[in-house]
Amino acid sequence: MPNRPAARSTVLRLCIAVGLIAAGAAALPAAAATGACAPAEHSGGEWATFGADLSNTRTQPAETTIGIAEVPLLAPAWSFSTGGGSLGFGDLNGTPIVSSGCVYLNTAAGDVIALNADTGELVWRHHEEVPLAGLGGDFVSSPVAADGLLVALVNRDSGPYAIAFDQITGAVAWRSRPVETSPGYYTNATPVVHAGIVVFGFSAPEGNPASRGGYALLDLRTGRILDRSYVVPDADFAAGYAGGGVWTAPAIDEEQGFAYMGTANPYSKKIEHPNTNAIIKVDLNRGPTFGDIVGSYKGDIDQLSPAFRDLVEPVCDAVGEEPALQLVVGNSAPCLQLDLDFGAPPNLFRDSSGRLLIGDLQKSGVYHVADAGSMEPAWQAAFGASCPACNAAATAFDGSSILGVGTPGGVMLSRGRDDGALGWASLVADGVHYQSTTVANGVAYTVDGNGFVDAFDASTGLPLLRRPVLADSGQPAVAVTSSGVAVARNTVYVAAGNALVAYQR
Repeated sequence: MPNRPAARSTVLRLCIAVGLIAAGAAALPAAAATGACAPAEHSGGEWATFGADLSNTRTQPAETTIGIAEVPLLAPAWSFSTGGGSLGFGDLNGTPIVSSGCVYLNTAAGDVIALNADTGELVWRHHEEVPLAGLGGDFVSSPVAADGLLVALVNRDSGPYAIAFDQITGAVAWRSRPVETSPGYYTNATPVVHAGIVVFGFSAPEGNPASRGGYALLDLRTGRILDRSYVVPDADFAAGYAGGGVWTAPAIDEEQGFAYMGTANPYSKKIEHPNTNAIIKVDLNRGPTFGDIVGSYKGDIDQLSPAFRDLVEPVCDAVGEEPALQLVVGNSAPCLQLDLDFGAPPNLFRDSSGRLLIGDLQKSGVYHVADAGSMEPAWQAAFGASCPACNAAATAFDGSSILGVGTPGGVMLSRGRDDGALGWASLVADGVHYQSTTVANGVAYTVDGNGFVDAFDASTGLPLLRRPVLADSGQPAVAVTSSGVAVARNTVYVAAGNALVAYQR
């Protein structure tokens, strides 16, 4: 089951939903544009897409002024509150997008916001009326900036769609048709843009054995749906296979034109499709196989071991479909289904020999790596332990290592790119962790579930900073959602709860 996006296990999304109901429909007050974006040219680079680049490395190579020595001296330059309170409608579920002199945010209340990246002054705000939001709120995760447009995904229940804005003015450029209109469908995914194509995933209603998730390809200039495909093909769906939503940011091989997406767990209780709990490879080249799945890597099955599945098969056959016996939404206790989505966005990277690899963290706690060409296994390494609400946070690649937080417990790990060998481990200690990892100039950043921004030496794991975002924002910045850190313009932009704080040296 699906973000996260973030990040977003069943447990997390249920908590968010309760918080949204309790908070009421609080959102930013209506506001006209009051400022302008800062000058676009600036040292320190941009952060125009969720993963910093289309490989989802979440690494900022242009940052040179804030390093290991400077991080402990970071101080807030400005802050911004979306309103709504912690776990309320103003929550930020994604990484801030920094492009063309503005910072762009989505909120769970339906607000898309542009701020001056240097001052935090409001530039424009759009409120999207969503009659009935899917779990997580109106917008979940991050928008994407490309070719003067800002594209966001609207999490409308039974009708998720994309909307595009002029980056500078906030004028709506287009709204797409819903990518799926069946009851209960939604999107917690994050869009990316490649070669004029908007790529994103969507999910089916939780645990429904008669539904399946998929992905859509849209024309960036017009919003026209170029392709809409399902993770479980038609013939296999007719045979009883189900599930497999996509709720993370794809990684893109820009040279070869392929998208890599992690997929969610099966909703069929007694059979599991090869494309569920998997990393799939989708062709983005405009030819005969445009939009098709052309390869896949199978992760851990939902019972972790075929022996477990065989052991409980008689009980599962007898009672596995009974709704009253669902352990958690979408999971069947008699069938020992554990909800082992690929809940984190994949990383595309090269090993020391130059081989292109695709890696992704599964909720089983295993980081799986495959050859990006053949999709054959390369290596596996543990980041955490199996848990329905664990291991759904985005990892980063700093050029030599994969860095990310494993759960339960909350431990930041560094593992080598060639074989997953452990480099270091450092305690974050926030229990279940959904926030992304970011790397810049030798520093690894994350936000923890207690509302602190944490920083570590990326080469040794030495803690460098643990600063309460609440104290710097004056807001209840308990970051239980899939928020994150963007480093751009020689500034560390931290989203936590309903607050954004810009830190500078």
